[in-house]
Amino acid sequence: MKQIGFLCLLIGFVYSALNVQGLIAQFVSVPLSQQSAYLVVGLVVVGSAILLSYRDHFVIIINMWFVFFICYFLFGITADVNRANDTSYLKAIIPVLNYVGFAILLSINSYRAIFPKIAAVIYFIAAVIGTVFQLLNFSMDYQGISEYAIERAGGVYGDPNQSALVYVMAFLFLYYFVKPSSTFLALLRSFMLLITLYALLLTFSKTGFVVMIVVLAVTYHRYFSWKRLILTVFVLSTAFFLLTSTLLRGDLLSTVQKDRVQNIVNILTLNTDEVQLSDRDVLLKKMMNYVYDNPIIGNGISFSNDIRGHNTIIGVWADAGVITFLIFLAILFRYFKKSLSAPKSIRYFSTSLIFTFTVFMVSLQTIINQPYLLVTLIYLGYLIESEYNPEQI
Repeated sequence: MKQIGFLCLLIGFVYSALNVQGLIAQFVSVPLSQQSAYLVVGLVVVGSAILLSYRDHFVIIINMWFVFFICYFLFGITADVNRANDTSYLKAIIPVLNYVGFAILLSINSYRAIFPKIAAVIYFIAAVIGTVFQLLNFSMDYQGISEYAIERAGGVYGDPNQSALVYVMAFLFLYYFVKPSSTFLALLRSFMLLITLYALLLTFSKTGFVVMIVVLAVTYHRYFSWKRLILTVFVLSTAFFLLTSTLLRGDLLSTVQKDRVQNIVNILTLNTDEVQLSDRDVLLKKMMNYVYDNPIIGNGISFSNDIRGHNTIIGVWADAGVITFLIFLAILFRYFKKSLSAPKSIRYFSTSLIFTFTVFMVSLQTIINQPYLLVTLIYLGYLIESEYNPEQI
């Protein structure tokens, strides 16, 4: 029965991480995709019930998430009633059901040990599919093959920024948790890492590019002495200047892609006045107006998604008020605190991962309402709590 429970939850993770519902709707039928979604929710509930008697203790971060969700729904539903919102609670509760199930599953040491390898494979598959889609000029947003050249790869999610987040995670899980035992496997892993980087490049995500540069610097820090660091910075800066100059002047990239590259140049050269924010600043100001109108209890469940606020952190405040917002900030603070104080064997992975999540929270509204992303945060929570750190990377 224990293995059946694990399988049920694993199906839920894969279903969410590869956006299987969207793929079924795209290639088969919309009604079947909806039916499959209900089936997977049922499997998650069954798996959670089966594994409940096997669970170990929840760590502090996991308990903090429970408190967060209780406050989120308590204040959010109150706001919904006050505003007479028409909210789909079934859709809103799905990530929470996955959270409960995987909080139980990953409390079990044996399953927690194999999860990062599963995540590495699934996120890498997402990167491969995203690359293939782009080569075929296929887009989930365009409902098939586009008659015009697709300028930014949206992958299985139909969103370049969300895809970029997943590809960064794919790189991190592959690098830190897939340990090759031979030269051939080491070369294979290197090839897989290059594919994730190539998939990331195809997204032309400003956030993804900048985050990946930081992640690479953290990941490979041990290879640099001060002399090597200075030389590397000089060489990379020169190469970056020559490459971007060539791309911006040539005809290889479209106008949109050139604008994205120019934005990366502006960010890295600290020319912030010229950085284009894709109207994220306008959306944030709009959402802040709603926050000021209802700062205590918020505006309702999933309100920030409905108005496309594109900011998870402030979106929590807009949805469920200031108390829930402060709890969410406390969770993020603990993630950073525990990551930075973790053993060296996991410190660079955990710090890179929570840094990646936090940066993308500023530009995406889909972090805590996507089951597979919550599952990844659950795993990270167990990993960085010192009393639950059985394996060394």
